Amino acid sequence: MPRLDKLTDLAELERLLQQQTAGESRNIDAEQMAEALKDRVKGQDHVVDELVRLIKREWAKEKRKRPIANLLFLGPTGTGKTELAKAIAEYLYGDDKAMLRFDCSEFTGPEAKTRLIGTPLGYVGSGQGGQLTRPVINNPKRLILFDEIEKAYTQVMDLFLQLMGDGRLTEQGSGEVADYTQSIIILTSNAEAEAIGKLQEEMSDYQEMVNAVKGHLSATGKFRPEIIGRIDRVYVFKPLGGMVMAEIVALKMSNLAKEYGLELSYVDPRLIFDAMNRGNKLKKFGIRELDREIGNMLGEHLVAAKQAGGKKIRLDIENDGVIGISPAD
Repeated sequence: MPRLDKLTDLAELERLLQQQTAGESRNIDAEQMAEALKDRVKGQDHVVDELVRLIKREWAKEKRKRPIANLLFLGPTGTGKTELAKAIAEYLYGDDKAMLRFDCSEFTGPEAKTRLIGTPLGYVGSGQGGQLTRPVINNPKRLILFDEIEKAYTQVMDLFLQLMGDGRLTEQGSGEVADYTQSIIILTSNAEAEAIGKLQEEMSDYQEMVNAVKGHLSATGKFRPEIIGRIDRVYVFKPLGGMVMAEIVALKMSNLAKEYGLELSYVDPRLIFDAMNRGNKLKKFGIRELDREIGNMLGEHLVAAKQAGGKKIRLDIENDGVIGISPAD
């Protein structure tokens, strides 16, 4: 029989087993969790540190009548709101596929309610269940992300109020109850990003700033007061500075190389700078456009390196300005 250490990465297996044990015992290693989240989300340490303390406290409860946490992530596009949600899902539930993500800009009419909690009994499709209820009925350990929450239709907002307050939704058609008391709910918004940025600059006390943000969102009508009342914490994401953005670009390049089975050991700073400039031009479209741009820049070169049998590589810019990939020492 082959030995276990010859078949798999023992360190990674041990980490997964520790996560499973932590979930069963309701204990979280806050330092380890913060480190894991900061590895994936750059420039938002002030959010991560406080968020981990909150989740550690709420995760330890043996009984709940509502979700583990109802959180609101605010800030400009491309500052890591969605990436942090994915990182939390992966750390707590073992896989970022445990995250259900909904774009609330698609929930602008009454049909959205049916999409989320299913078709009423007697109508075509009533056996399929809802996109928000059925996955949670099958597995209640979920992180649920609602992007651009302020764009959701009124009846959908009513569902969110029930979900965040009672931790339960009844699926139309089946009549089964989806239990969200093992779930984390995250709402995101870039509404009023410019005004919120000014509040960040004007106030040094973080909690005072958060309270001012809540008041501003309520006063502008972007959020119903009942929704704000259900939120446990509001986290305001900072715009990303130059060196933080450079670190993100380098991380994305490294992750792209891994997708091709390659290890990236060095990147020419001029290449990172070029990607940052391209990203700035696409800023309004969000961080996913930066991913695509990096893929366009490097994809063909990485394919060529893989076909040449490369494993550990470096990226340079040659004298003629062309990207060069060579084996790393």
